[in-house]
This record gives sequence, structure tokens and C-alpha cells, in this order.
Amino acid sequence: MAARGHVQDPNDRRLRPIYDYLDNGNNKMAIQQADKLLKKHKDLHCAKVLKAIGLQRTGKQDEAYALAQEVAALEPTDDNSLQALTILYREMHRPELVTKLYEAAVKKVPNSEEYHSHLFMAYARVGEYKKMQQAGMALYKIVPKNPYYFWSVMSLIMQSISAQDENLSKTMFLPLAERMVEKMVKEDKIEAEAEVELYYMILERLEKYQEALDVVRGKLGEKLTSELQSRENKCMAMYKKLCRWPECNALSRRLLLKNSDDWQFYITYFDSVFQLIDESWTPPLEEEHSLEGEVHYSIEQAVKFIEERITEESKSTRPLRGPYLAKLELIRRLRCRGCNDEYKLGDPEELMFQYFKKFGDKPCCFTDLKVFVDLLPSSQYTKFISQLLEVIPLSSTAESEIALPADIKALQQHLCVVQLSRLLGIYHAMDKMQKLTVVRELMLRYHHGLEFGKSCLKTELQFSDYYCLLAVHLLLDLWLEEGEEMAVWQCLTLLEEGLSHSPSNAQFKLLLIRIYCRLGALNRLQSFTPALMQNTYSTTPLAIS
Repeated sequence: MAARGHVQDPNDRRLRPIYDYLDNGNNKMAIQQADKLLKKHKDLHCAKVLKAIGLQRTGKQDEAYALAQEVAALEPTDDNSLQALTILYREMHRPELVTKLYEAAVKKVPNSEEYHSHLFMAYARVGEYKKMQQAGMALYKIVPKNPYYFWSVMSLIMQSISAQDENLSKTMFLPLAERMVEKMVKEDKIEAEAEVELYYMILERLEKYQEALDVVRGKLGEKLTSELQSRENKCMAMYKKLCRWPECNALSRRLLLKNSDDWQFYITYFDSVFQLIDESWTPPLEEEHSLEGEVHYSIEQAVKFIEERITEESKSTRPLRGPYLAKLELIRRLRCRGCNDEYKLGDPEELMFQYFKKFGDKPCCFTDLKVFVDLLPSSQYTKFISQLLEVIPLSSTAESEIALPADIKALQQHLCVVQLSRLLGIYHAMDKMQKLTVVRELMLRYHHGLEFGKSCLKTELQFSDYYCLLAVHLLLDLWLEEGEEMAVWQCLTLLEEGLSHSPSNAQFKLLLIRIYCRLGALNRLQSFTPALMQNTYSTTPLAIS
């Protein structure tokens, strides 16, 4: 198996052929080669373990286990034997045996950083959090590196998470973890961002939100740089926990000025504005509004702010969805408070129509708009759908009896409208013949759409898959609601056809499983149940130390 560049063990040359056979999947030859070597060198432990791996992979688990235990009983300390035994135990799904292996190695070589590290990881795999803590501290005493110290801290957090008694978690494990981190803070030994993240996690779990906020806003918070706006997001979370709505509002407003397409900040901005309105909050006369700057505390300010974001978006080279969706969200919230008409934000139907014209060719358009369809009166559903269809560039051909999209963008637009029609219940109100007509039309569109996906890989979905899915759901309605038996067989036909064009489409597979289960055809499920994966460790290369 893969050899390291630096050879240390004089037996490596003898072992190399066995490694190569195992790497190439030639397990029988590996066993034979190991037997030859063991005849000449009976005490070569690694050869025995490599033979055990070969036996394990050829289905002789009992023989492999017996041979492995024979070597483990000798408590080996050479890297080759330990690594080989570790891989063997993983293939046997016996990770607890790896812990015993390294416990013995650590006793014999107490100052080995490598063996202590392996022991810690072995405990982690079996969830021995108390022993992880002890192993982490023992490692830190040998090699005083920050990561090892914080391994021990993380082990305490894991003990608190897994503790059945929540009171024990908050009175023993987390306070101890907090004291351990505070010791490093006082000694100015905090080095990495992950260490600050761990400190923040502890304080948050202890519900010490002010202290967590102070950490993020202070010098330690400067280390939070790997994720975009990581520091601001944590501040926002703590402001919410502390109900400090002025700071929450000012920070979300400031972040939206930087990036007006971040939806989470719009939600926080609206939450904080209405909280401040409900509390009748007013800014101090002679001081800053808040630690984070200017605060919006009225509906007028919120409306003006959103309108400004839309104006700014119109100047952007890249279309941004956030400001337009934020306007719809504000309308919904104002309606809930019974004061929408006063601020004249516009007709939701017209706003959604304009949104569709701007972003209808994006697959996300449907999921964006479906959140706001409750703003439409039910009497306007059909009119709204017709209005959307009018702006889609569809063209009729001699071969087709229906107008079809000429490109992928038009197809995406039409798909969005079809999905909205299903969501608004337009198809549900149809009779049997109308539904079958729609199914036929959807399948014509599906087959036409396959032309756009000829270059798609097997792992990619076809652009028109949703036509097929919607047709299947309409047929399922006929079967389940009206007892139309032929509909279920049509469902199976369409799904099997869809799966032949999009082998990776999980929705096709799930629907097929659902239907076959209802029909009692359990033997058909085998084709959708993945074959048991070959043990992932069977191809893990063993490294010669």
C-alpha cells in the first residue's frame, strides 16, 4: 500500500508486496505472501495483521479476529502494526478495540504525542467524552499546544450535551469548560478563531449572553474572520437574546446597506422595527441611538428604507431579489397589523407580476413567490396566472399543437407558472377530463424540454423534470381522490420514463417507492434500495512507516 517517502522500519521491504496486493484488491495473494513471510519471521506482528485484513476481506471474519487479537495481546508499539490493526478494527466495525490498542501503547510509550493523539481520536469515535477530556489534558502536559488544551475543553462541552441531567450540564461541565478557557484568556494564550468560537459556544449554552456579546465585540472577536460577517451574525444573535432591539435594528440596517440581498437581515430588521414600535421606543435626545448607530423605530422609516434599497438595486449591475421580496414581506406584516393602505406600498399582485418579469427565468422564482401568494385574493388567482402566461415567449410550431418555449429561460418561466397554478389550486378545481388534458400537455412540454438537456450528465437533472412530476401528482390525485385505477399505472409509466432520463432525480425515486408500497409491490423496491456499500475501509491504503 502507499508508502511514505521516509522509510524507518527495516521490515518495510518485506511487507511491501503484501501492502501492494491488498491495495490492488488481491486479498488471496496477500494472505499467501503473509504466510510465506511468517514462516521466516514468526514474530513479525504486522505481517499477521495484514494477513488478518486479507482474511476479513475474503469473508473469514472469525479467523481474522482471532489473529488480530493474538497480535493485540502482545501490545505492539510499532506504527505499522498499530495502523494495520486500526484499519482492521474499523473494517470489523469494532472501534472500541482501537481504544484498547492505544491505551496499551500509551502505557508503554507515555511521552508519545502521536499515540496520545490517536488515543484521543479513538475515544472520540466511540463517544467516550470523559476519557477524551483526560486524554486531551494528558497530551497537553506532554506537548503544551493550544489545540490539545481545547480538545479537552470541547470534550467537556460534549459531556454537557450528552448529559441526561441538564442541571448537571449547567452546574458542572460548562462552568468547568468556561474556567479552563478563561484561564487561557487571562494568560493571553488564545491563538485561533476556533478557540474563540468555543468560548462563545460555552457562554451561549450557559445563557451568559452579555458576556458572549462582550467577547465578540472585544479583542477576541477580531479573530472571527473565516466566515463572512461571522462577528456581526453572532452580535445579532446575542442582541436578540438580550432583547436589545435598538442595536439589533441598527446592525441589521447597517449590514443591509452593505449587502441589500441578504434575506436574514431583512427579517431581523422588520422584527426589530415592530418590536420598537410596540414598545413605543424613542431615541435618546443627546446620545447615539445605539451602540451600532442609527435606529429605525417607525413604519415610515421602514417603508422609506425599503424603497431606497429598491432604488439602489435599479442602479446595480447584478439584479438583486432581496429588496423586492422585502417589500412584499413588509406589506404582509403591515396587513397583519391592519395598516397597509395607509402607506401605499403598492398592489401585491402587481408587485409579484413585476417580480416574475424580472426573475421568472430563475428556478428560485417559484419558491420566492409561493411565500406571498396569501396576499392575493382567491378571486384573482386565475387572472394572475393568465397575466404571467402572457409575458412568457412561447411559440407554436407545425409539429406541436401547443405553444412551447424556445429556450431554457422561457421554459423556467413557464415551469414557475405551472407550479404556481398547482399551488393556487387551479388544477384541483378541474374535473377528470380537464386534468387528463393537462397531464397530456405537461408531458408534451416535458418531452420538448428534454431537447435542452441533451448535454446534461447523468448526475444532473433535466430542465423539464418538474413537468413530469406535476403530471404524476395530477394522476395521483385522480387515483387517491377519485379511485381511478388506470391513473396509478400511468404514474408508474411516467416516473420510470422520467428516471431513465434523470437517474439522479430523488423525487422520481421517492414517488415510485411510495406508489409501489401502496400497491404492495415490495419486490420492486429493491431496485431503488442502494446496494450495501463495500466497506469504506476496504480501500483505505495502509502506509508503511
